[in-house]
Amino acid sequence: MKKTVGKPENWQDFELLCKKLWGEVWDISSSIKKNGRLGQEQAGVDVYGIPKNKNNYWGIQCKGKDDYTNAKLTKAEIDKEIDNAKNFKPKLETYIIATTANKDAKIEEYVRIKDFESRKNGMEIHLFCWEDIVDLLEEYNDVYNWYLSGIGQKDKFDFTISFNDFQKELTLKPIFEKNITKYILTKKSQHEFILSKLEKKSFTPISHWDLIRKIHFPSKVNKSWCDFEINLENSGKKVIEDWKFKLKFIDGIRHIFDEFESIHSTSTPLNLRKVYVSDDKKSLTYYPLKNEPLIQKDYRIFDVSILPKHEINIITVEWELLARDFNTNGKIEIHVIPEYIEKVETFEVMLVEELIADKVIISDHVIDTVSSC
Repeated sequence: MKKTVGKPENWQDFELLCKKLWGEVWDISSSIKKNGRLGQEQAGVDVYGIPKNKNNYWGIQCKGKDDYTNAKLTKAEIDKEIDNAKNFKPKLETYIIATTANKDAKIEEYVRIKDFESRKNGMEIHLFCWEDIVDLLEEYNDVYNWYLSGIGQKDKFDFTISFNDFQKELTLKPIFEKNITKYILTKKSQHEFILSKLEKKSFTPISHWDLIRKIHFPSKVNKSWCDFEINLENSGKKVIEDWKFKLKFIDGIRHIFDEFESIHSTSTPLNLRKVYVSDDKKSLTYYPLKNEPLIQKDYRIFDVSILPKHEINIITVEWELLARDFNTNGKIEIHVIPEYIEKVETFEVMLVEELIADKVIISDHVIDTVSSC
């Protein structure tokens, strides 16, 4: 979520947002209420309730501003609403002024002073400007999703990401090796046991030509890499221009494959490249070719190849869209269900005291694509 998330179009929608948001914040979504109806005296309170584990009422005054660019909350408005709130029955323990106006240091200072004065009479006063409200929305995903899918982006920008064949969820199935070492008591005599140990230490030397082929003609393929598509769709009603898309893997992977690292110079111009992978191989940025806009109902698709960690069930990813007039972001959880190829090695010991639990080591599944020369 970004502070540029769209503001409600009217005061009715803003009041509804405040009711739903603070219902979650106070943990009283089923009992928080609007105060009266349009045209009735409201004593400076639009929404009220008793927060969980509190004993007294808290109230909210919702100050929606129509001019979202230059709208400001004035000291006179603040004074008027505080005076009105003093008449609310029963007496309020906490009074919140929530506004779609942007943050203003002088107004915030003024409210702090009023709060300090009011606490002497038993009522706290708090101001939540639009940026503060967005910060709260970040903590309550259900309200955030409800807002963006409804009143928050009505007739405005919207953006959707999906995976292979436009699926909303993604499950990866990397192939790993499960190397299991089992310890058993030997049935061999001590002499036979010592000889078997010496035989295992022998090895076959690598010929000169084997070494040359290994260096110049790599034949190994790591089957633990996972490939998938990401679909970027303009699901809103406005064109998205001058945009780029960022993907950051927070946890769960070791590397992102960078196709340009091996086949192109990293200085390839942006108009010839779509995806840049970061130096640490944990994030990437997608650029539309020739900076083409993303029109309504249209989409872009690009491929991603990642190497998951061995013992992980969820890969956590943060995404962000940056555009000329619209920014948004979110989180993804990619499920990981590994497929294991088991390789069991038996290790003989002479004494019972040397018996230990099986050792299990997970590693990448690397195959040799050249069966013979």
